[in-house]
Amino acid sequence: MVPLERAILNTLVWFDLWHQPLTAFECWYFLWNEDGLVADSIPSEVSSALISLENKKLVKINRNFWQLADSPSYTEERLARARWSIGKRQRAERVAKLIMKLPFVRLVALANTNASEGAKRDSDIDLLIIVKAGRIFLSRLLITILVQLLGWRRHGLKVANRICLSFYLADNELNIKSLAYPDDPYLIYWLASLQPLADFGTFNNLLADNAWAQNFIPHRYLVFKAANTQTVANSKLIWPEQALVGRLGDVLEYGARRLQLFLISRHKDSRLGDGSSAVVVSNNILKFHESDQRPQLAKNFRERQQQILAKYI
Repeated sequence: MVPLERAILNTLVWFDLWHQPLTAFECWYFLWNEDGLVADSIPSEVSSALISLENKKLVKINRNFWQLADSPSYTEERLARARWSIGKRQRAERVAKLIMKLPFVRLVALANTNASEGAKRDSDIDLLIIVKAGRIFLSRLLITILVQLLGWRRHGLKVANRICLSFYLADNELNIKSLAYPDDPYLIYWLASLQPLADFGTFNNLLADNAWAQNFIPHRYLVFKAANTQTVANSKLIWPEQALVGRLGDVLEYGARRLQLFLISRHKDSRLGDGSSAVVVSNNILKFHESDQRPQLAKNFRERQQQILAKYI
């Protein structure tokens, strides 16, 4: 079995779960290097391997998009999602600039399917937000108030095109490997798909601290490291950070923490303490994903992977 062809099939299997065909360059960009044998491959080699797989009737192409041969054509769906993603990204960029004006915010990044142009028409807009250590609860409170006042925050039944504020990291704990399940391709691809919208130089630190994930999708990180992320002026909307660094900030952080822990404890759907990493509440990580499908997605990925590789053999 040719390692590059196997890696391409594995990559297409993952994106097939999302009904998302890929261009030849995206196959290289997102190449799943779990076996550690294809990190040095180049785009032209991937293009040649795709043609070889097409001749073996394992993959097919439609309008320059490649996918598994035994799946229905997802090309039109992919193109529609790309169109829907334009407006979602524009809204994300606007809100990111405003969030970055608040004290202690270090990075706002587009996450999940929106980051890879795979969002549905009625999906929300997921953001990862990184803040200064010691101010995660105060930052979350200020950000929530701001986005709520804009009328853009996801809550209740208001989901479509709303901003989902469900993942915060403190800048002293950027390695999220502790959140990974034993088999967790979703988290690895989640990390790899992040798109920085506004950054104070934190994104490169995030990549460096999560080097464990780079081994699985090396080409994505090569492109990230070669690109310059957007940096915004360190101006603040209400107070300069310095006014909230000392005792006043400590008091406000304490109050924000008490308030939010109380509200979290009363949430009827909270999975806090159930043994998973779906919901995490600490002084360095705030993560709220009550509907955590990662274990099931990993199971679906492995089953489909074996099915396709059995045809290859």
